[in-house]
Amino acid sequence: MKTNLLLLDTRKNMENLICSAFSLSNQLKRKLKIVYVLDIHWVGTGVTGGELGGPTVPGISETYMVVEKSIRKDFEQAESEMRKTVAKYFEKYPQNVHYEIEVAEANRLDVVSKTVKREEDVLLLMSNYNTYSGLSTGTINYPNIIDKVPCPVLIIPDRTQAFSLNNYLYATAFHAEDLKAIKHLSETTAGADGKNLTIFHNMETLDFESKLKWIGFKTLVKDSVSGFHLKFEHANEKNVRDALKKYLTNESLDVIVILKEKKGFFEDLFSSSETHYVLTHFDKPVLIYHEENLK
Repeated sequence: MKTNLLLLDTRKNMENLICSAFSLSNQLKRKLKIVYVLDIHWVGTGVTGGELGGPTVPGISETYMVVEKSIRKDFEQAESEMRKTVAKYFEKYPQNVHYEIEVAEANRLDVVSKTVKREEDVLLLMSNYNTYSGLSTGTINYPNIIDKVPCPVLIIPDRTQAFSLNNYLYATAFHAEDLKAIKHLSETTAGADGKNLTIFHNMETLDFESKLKWIGFKTLVKDSVSGFHLKFEHANEKNVRDALKKYLTNESLDVIVILKEKKGFFEDLFSSSETHYVLTHFDKPVLIYHEENLK
């Protein structure tokens, strides 16, 4: 059976995320695996696996010990809190979703990779908090795992408790892997009814070649994708971020879908800082496919 993997590493907004994960799994008719990880793997501090290394930073040892103590306390309470949250959710929304709950002191990337190897089809669910989290001082930051996991990632806004899966926007740059990503999206959402998919492209120029590419891509999508009511929209802004921002001001969408390339049109838009902007400013779930995983 296809699997949604909800990866948690903090109790912050945990109830909202669990409710969203169950709502999503119920709509898509997928099983849900919830794993709360204790992963002492700090980027930029020299701390890996609980050991301090690299250059000495004044005060980092004290800071690290305070943070680790807090994280371990949350970890010890995580399983009982998750089970209470699930029981509370089922009281309010009875449904038949097969689920597992697990706590693990492990590297989060290992948890995802092992799940992908065992399961038929995995969609990783994370919040935009624990994707880009850290101390308010900026001293310690979690690693960004979006680029490293071998499966699609759905980033869920922290304040979201549930969302529908009817209206999708796929931002395209006419990449060779776009059709594969859209087909996978169709298969992943096969359990949902009444799905609408907007194919969105920002044309920086309106010359003949750009228009011809747009017409050709629309034809390819129509001929190869099923399961959606299709709509095509294009913009003519200076960059994709502005185009999306303007379009989303007037349109009601449930999920933004993007293909994260190693290089190419989206290189600048979906660098780490720009991906962070998309995830935190549009306040929409964002489904991210990786070019390498679709080859």
